[in-house]
Amino acid sequence: MMLLRLAGALCAALFAATATATPAQAALGPAQPVDIQLRGYSSSGHVTQVGHLGGTIRFDDGNALYRLDVTMSRQSSYVDTKLRIDVNGAPHQYFYESGALNADFPYPGTVQNVRLVFEGLYFDGATNTAKTVTRSAFYDNPYN
Repeated sequence: MMLLRLAGALCAALFAATATATPAQAALGPAQPVDIQLRGYSSSGHVTQVGHLGGTIRFDDGNALYRLDVTMSRQSSYVDTKLRIDVNGAPHQYFYESGALNADFPYPGTVQNVRLVFEGLYFDGATNTAKTVTRSAFYDNPYN
């Protein structure tokens, strides 16, 4: 009987220790829209829809991560579109294929801002050359 009480007390103590040891989860803030359209302009004036990046970005209130819920679409890009994610002015992540990107990105410092740099390649038939198109958007972390 004494052994059962001791085992029960030990289990309760372990449960209390693990329940209090779990750190609080930082809350994600409001979604900011992401909408970047890549367009190629040929020398003859033709406009080509090259690629589109659409969705949202959110920052956590602990300043330690950001969340992207975006879709990279290859419209008329000669190759797959590319996405570079800069945090505080420095490259942080790279993605090289179209599709959905839904993930949290932890950062080993304070996330002050994020710049999304989206790139595609289109073929200008008037000059027979491939041309790179790049557009970017800047997102400020509202928690700092």
